[in-house]
Amino acid sequence: MRQINPFFLIGTLGMLLTSILHILMAVILTEEGVNSSFSILYPVFIGFLIVGTAVMIKKKRSLNR
Repeated sequence: MRQINPFFLIGTLGMLLTSILHILMAVILTEEGVNSSFSILYPVFIGFLIVGTAVMIKKKRSLNR
């Protein structure tokens, strides 16, 4: 089994949990303040996903050579 980069794993789980929490809070609370609290979390976890993907691609390319 291939080893998944920890940054990719953090980004994936973070995006899933954040989006689920965001949806639940939007349904329960009908306030506009909910959206502003998540505006920081999404880019952070997207950054983790990008870094993890880049590292895995770089590692795969170095193994193929």
